[in-house]
Amino acid sequence: MRINLLPPEYLERQRARRRTIAVVAVGLIVLLALGAFYLLQAMRLAELEEDIAAQEARNAQLSAQIAELQNVAQLQLEVEAARNLLASLLADRVRWSSILRDISLVIPGEAWLTGLSGTVDPDVGVAVAGDPATAAGGLIGQITFNGFAFEHRDVALWLSRLEDVRGFVNPWLSSSQKSTIAETEVVQFTNSVDLSERALATRREQP
Repeated sequence: MRINLLPPEYLERQRARRRTIAVVAVGLIVLLALGAFYLLQAMRLAELEEDIAAQEARNAQLSAQIAELQNVAQLQLEVEAARNLLASLLADRVRWSSILRDISLVIPGEAWLTGLSGTVDPDVGVAVAGDPATAAGGLIGQITFNGFAFEHRDVALWLSRLEDVRGFVNPWLSSSQKSTIAETEVVQFTNSVDLSERALATRREQP
């Protein structure tokens, strides 16, 4: 049989001490858990901030690219508008640069021109724009040529080739006669050709 000689107050203090230690231990565990949770949330917040910063940088890059593309699209619109304006300004007008180019392509190698004059009806653009049917099939002007060739058949070839030029109709030989240049016998000729509405630059043609 065990006899407890300790006073009851001592036992009560031991029990109180144990309860205090238990409460402190639980509190420490709770504090450690809260600290661990805080650190975890801080790490997740840092990752989210990095992701947000990376996405903002990507958005800025995409915005810059979109701005560049918009500039390109605007330039394309301006170029197209300029082309349309130039085409409208040249519409229903005789493009002499194209006519001279076509003449240079069809003139025989045995012939050469010494003079060329062209006339166009000043109201042809107004007539075509106002009533296209009025100008269809009609004549809008004439070109007169002066030149030399080595033989009459070269002049005939020149006349036949003029018929192949777009907008050229009714080639006509006014004169063709023998002549001498630097003791070389040549043929001096004068001829003309009428211009039809096909010689006009239309609005569908690019300048």
